[in-house]
Amino acid sequence: MPKSQLRIGAVLSYVNMAIGTLIPMFYTPIMLELLGQSEYGLYKLSSSVTSYLSLISFGIGSAMVRYFTKYRTEGDKDGEESIFGLFNVIFIVISGLTIIAGIVVTFFLESVYGVSLTSAGQIFRLKVLVLVLSATTALNFLSSPYTSVVTSHERFLFLQIINILTTVMVPIVNLIALCMGFKSIGLAVSSFGLTIIIRLLYVIYVRKSVKLKPNYKKMPKFLLKEILIFSFWVFVANIVNQLYNTTDTLIIGAIPALATIGVAIYNVGVTFNTMMLNFSLGILNVLTPKVNGMVFSGKSNSELTDLMIRIGRLQCYIVSIVCSGFIAFGQPFIKLWAGEGYEEAYWVAIVTMIPACIPLIQNVAMSVIVAQNKHRFRSLTYLFIAIVNVVGTIISVNQFGIVGAAVVTGVANVVGQGFIMNWYYWKKIGLEIPRFWKSVWHMYIIPILMCVIAIIISSFIVFNSWLIMFAGIIIYTIVFIILNWMFVMNDYEKDIFRGPLRKIKNKLKKV
Repeated sequence: MPKSQLRIGAVLSYVNMAIGTLIPMFYTPIMLELLGQSEYGLYKLSSSVTSYLSLISFGIGSAMVRYFTKYRTEGDKDGEESIFGLFNVIFIVISGLTIIAGIVVTFFLESVYGVSLTSAGQIFRLKVLVLVLSATTALNFLSSPYTSVVTSHERFLFLQIINILTTVMVPIVNLIALCMGFKSIGLAVSSFGLTIIIRLLYVIYVRKSVKLKPNYKKMPKFLLKEILIFSFWVFVANIVNQLYNTTDTLIIGAIPALATIGVAIYNVGVTFNTMMLNFSLGILNVLTPKVNGMVFSGKSNSELTDLMIRIGRLQCYIVSIVCSGFIAFGQPFIKLWAGEGYEEAYWVAIVTMIPACIPLIQNVAMSVIVAQNKHRFRSLTYLFIAIVNVVGTIISVNQFGIVGAAVVTGVANVVGQGFIMNWYYWKKIGLEIPRFWKSVWHMYIIPILMCVIAIIISSFIVFNSWLIMFAGIIIYTIVFIILNWMFVMNDYEKDIFRGPLRKIKNKLKKV
């Protein structure tokens, strides 16, 4: 793949994230107003319930990119088409199981949420939402081999253009549905319709542009056992991710004193953590095939650590400005953005964002152990911590509410993804973790100092309008960039900005 595709893919990835961050600033308040706090909580509760259906893939999704990349690296197109056929058959079965599971889940919803969802029609709407979202999940499974082909062939230009179109179209279609009075069910149905269109585009692109077709006659069935063994520990990790990301919502929704209102507030807080996560993963998503290629070609742990440091530092700039900026401006921002009644969302966001600052800059290490098929320990560790997290959440949420649930999740994150996994990356995988942290730790000093100063200044300035808020955020961002340019950035990082500027300057000279 030309380096230009990689570079353009990375740039478009962040363009998509910028759009995906700006659109909710305008879309979410309107959606909350049209839906109402309770209906928004019901929609998020249904999303959390159906998100567990993603586990039916048994982690095979992560195996696809690995095997497609392996055959492509070896130049074996026949092998790639044969395994393409095998994955297609596997995911047809998985899609069917997803539909069946979604139907079964609807029969148990009333027994779980009948006490907390007491208003007329809430249980019925929850059942309809779960069925529609189950169908959407099944459709995503059905087309996932095509998505993996695009990723493994590093066609990031197409990938990111589709992502940008999706980011833009989803809120537009949702608002149309809401304005027509369809409420939460309208959101689910519009999502299903868009999924059909997007997935068809992937199928057409793979057949016409990548020119790869599934071969069902020579499927390497002998690889099925190897794929399942590899995927099992990814499956365990996926269970853990679900326990981390959605169990709090399910538990909160089942408590009568919190129910859909508590779910709505909690999810507003978690939204900001998700934004930080997406920004951090932007570079990694583009580099996953590169990491697989380095592992398959036998690159040393020192070279892999160099990549981890290079990408980790870039991720650290993003994570630190988002997290510190939210701590500084988050309280007035949420009040302006979501309105009254969401005050606790600020504390939910903080106690989930701060612990995430450790693993989000080490995602390359996670990609390395998956590529090396050494992710068993990670999966078992996360599973144990996730179980502790669930138990702790059940105990704390009754006494401390949604903030208590968030605190337990944050602590579990620090223990599992922070201390234990850093030990594993260093002692068992051989990555040079002390060298990594020596290159990164000081990058948090400037954002911490800036955050403290901004909080002190906010005691004199009231951020009670969007004009004042945006002025404060812009000034904070400019100061952050200047200080990091002067005291932290190395030549490689500065060249990311200087390179495009030089090209523009040279082109202007020729005009």
